[in-house]
Amino acid sequence: MQALPGAGFDRDPKIRAYRAKGDAFVSEATPRRNFGRARQLLVDASPTVRTYVRFDVDLTSADVSHVSLLLYSRSRSRIGYRVQFVYGRWKERAINFVNAPEPTPASVASGPVRAGAWKAVDVTSLTIGENGVNFALTTESANGAVFTSRETGFHGPRLVVVQTQNDTTRSTTTGTGASPQPPP
Repeated sequence: MQALPGAGFDRDPKIRAYRAKGDAFVSEATPRRNFGRARQLLVDASPTVRTYVRFDVDLTSADVSHVSLLLYSRSRSRIGYRVQFVYGRWKERAINFVNAPEPTPASVASGPVRAGAWKAVDVTSLTIGENGVNFALTTESANGAVFTSRETGFHGPRLVVVQTQNDTTRSTTTGTGASPQPPP
């Protein structure tokens, strides 16, 4: 097999996908029940159902240029869902509607969601500069949406991080004050 020129693994950008370290949904209808072992994640507006997803990834590097949340949908939704950042710790096997941390006001909308497909949402604006990422997924749809949890294995939530090495860290040159000359 022949590699294409410039297709080395040491080239920019570096793209990495991280699996969720925790996920669960919480429901207003059963406020003290934990759904941390469920094979699906739910969002709904009536009654309120939120999903929480945690990734143990350091996004404090200046090299991080883009971050996307990928969820595999089991249902379709014209409205989709909203991704909100969450501060505060929670445990997958202990979180419930009563003790769940409140999401921050800032959010990113997914747009429409198809059943049986991955949906990528650009969450760069919510995550850059964070060490450890916690999201709450909400919706305004009374029909809700269903996604696969990390318990399903391959189809569990992913965080895709694109890193582009800053040019100033690659090499440094000292100039003589002369204008650069184009190559012959």
